Amino acid sequence: MNNNSDPAVAAARLGDELSSIAGRMSALSSDFAELSASLGKPVTVTAPTPEPAPQPQPQPQPQLQYATATPFGRPPVQPYNPQTVYPQTAAPQQHVGYPQHPGARQFVPPQPPAPKRSFSERISDAAERGLVGRILAAVGVGITLIGVILLLVLAAQAGLLRPEVRVAGGALFAAALVGIGVRIGRREEKRSGAVALVATGVAAALFDVLAATTIYHWLPEIAAIVLGAAIGAAGLAVAHRWNSQTLGLMVSIPLLTFAPVAAGGVDEVLVSFMLAYAASTLWLQMGREWTALFVVNTVAATLPLFAYLNSSEPLAWFAAVAALINLAMALGSTMLLAPSSSRSTLLGVTAVFAGLPVAMLGSLDSISRHTGAAIVAIAAVAFIAAALISRGQTKISYGCRVLWLSAGALFLALAMGAALDASMMPLGLLVAAMVVLIAARWSDDLELPVRIIGTVFVSIGLLALLAVGGVNQLLILGSLNTSQQATLLIGALVGLATVTLATRDWGETASSKQQLWLVGGLIDLWLITELCVSVGNLVTGGSDGGFRGGHLAATLVWFGSAAAALLWARTLAGSARSLTLATGLAIITAAVAKLFLFDLAALSGIYRVIAFIVAGLVLLSLGVAYAQRLTSDEPAAQ
Repeated sequence: MNNNSDPAVAAARLGDELSSIAGRMSALSSDFAELSASLGKPVTVTAPTPEPAPQPQPQPQPQLQYATATPFGRPPVQPYNPQTVYPQTAAPQQHVGYPQHPGARQFVPPQPPAPKRSFSERISDAAERGLVGRILAAVGVGITLIGVILLLVLAAQAGLLRPEVRVAGGALFAAALVGIGVRIGRREEKRSGAVALVATGVAAALFDVLAATTIYHWLPEIAAIVLGAAIGAAGLAVAHRWNSQTLGLMVSIPLLTFAPVAAGGVDEVLVSFMLAYAASTLWLQMGREWTALFVVNTVAATLPLFAYLNSSEPLAWFAAVAALINLAMALGSTMLLAPSSSRSTLLGVTAVFAGLPVAMLGSLDSISRHTGAAIVAIAAVAFIAAALISRGQTKISYGCRVLWLSAGALFLALAMGAALDASMMPLGLLVAAMVVLIAARWSDDLELPVRIIGTVFVSIGLLALLAVGGVNQLLILGSLNTSQQATLLIGALVGLATVTLATRDWGETASSKQQLWLVGGLIDLWLITELCVSVGNLVTGGSDGGFRGGHLAATLVWFGSAAAALLWARTLAGSARSLTLATGLAIITAAVAKLFLFDLAALSGIYRVIAFIVAGLVLLSLGVAYAQRLTSDEPAAQ
């Protein structure tokens, strides 16, 4: 009987196939669960069930054996065993929401959103962090100091209490607050409240000194200034010991706000008092990152100066001295505090703000024009010196130094504007531009900004030269007086040197040298024309012959310059030749345009004849020279 047709064998084979299908389905389910876990989908994990009690093992059944050979020579078919084909199906692993195979990304199940906290809970958290306490303390400082101001000033106006009671009461109140604050501040956890107490006491003591001096006149002014500086230094010494910039800000901000009220207005005493306070607290900021305190103290010393300069009768000498002291103190403080600050640029901007009152001195009626110009020039020198001296200090940023240099240039321009008349302003600007451009070569890392400043001065000076009468002199006969013509003559000479210097300096680093030299050459042609016409007018006393002779000379100079450039180009090679040739051709074009558009109508008689004959001869000579060069080059090319 054939084994292949035996029902028992067929049933065994059918059971093996069903077991194989079940194993593959189990493997597919396991892979699908693993894929779901890697895609972030939650996978339900069932709790492990208790193991069943051990059952008696059935007796092993004899395996059916297949034929060892097949009719086609293939290897015999082995019985199916799920443990060897699909080993993972024998003990399926449970997935808990992240992949188990090595090398796969770990899956983090999404966290549920945090429950929204109520407003009262957030307030409670802020109170735990101390934020509520600091806010309440800051508000308490302001309200308490307003009460002190009411006691010292408004009570005096209303006649409440005796002056001795008001001043003594304010002093005792301030001393009590400082004493209690220092005692409480011994413990670190209570220091935030102690800071507010000490700051209130120090500010109240400063207001008390101001009121006793300016309102009741009990203290000499010098004594009040010295006492105020001592109180400020002692109060901020506590801030230094506790390393609390907040304490200093809680003193300086109320002092900036309420000091004019306590002093009964802005006068010399208040300005000096604020300057002394800012100076006495400087040493406490050294070595600390207290940029905010420096800014507030500088503003507190500068704003009263603005108010004083805008008052009805400011003392000229006092305003000048106070403004210069404020500027020197701000610049010096910046240099001292920059090594410990990460925001030196902000310190530099604050120092520039401190110098603004100096710029206002030139407009005071009580100060002469030349005195005000000298004071503004001192400020300009101070800014420029600070920018150059701080060159080796790495903590002072490059932007801060450039800012100081720009401020110095601006103050220098203001000083010239205050010292010079409108007719002399072009000369001052052009001379300053020449000095700045020469100094740029020794400015090291500041060479580029110094050159930019010099170029700006050149541009403004040339525009001022046009405004003085540079256009009228060229177009209208007799439109300028002798003084204006002399100014144009000197301005044209200085302008020629300055424009040529600026063009050469920028040409060393610019990529488009040809365009730069073309622009510089055209500006020089205009200045040469101004020079020639000015000389003609001054020599002939402004006659018609001098005007026409000046224009004739200018035209001849234009053609001569073009001829020189074109002939020089013959001796050059490469980019130098191209640059010189382009410049010469541009000048020739401009000269021919001037000859036909202006000289043909403005000149008459012998002047017109000379201009056209000389221009024609120059062009003929240049044509012959360049034709000869081309002819001589032709055999070489063959």
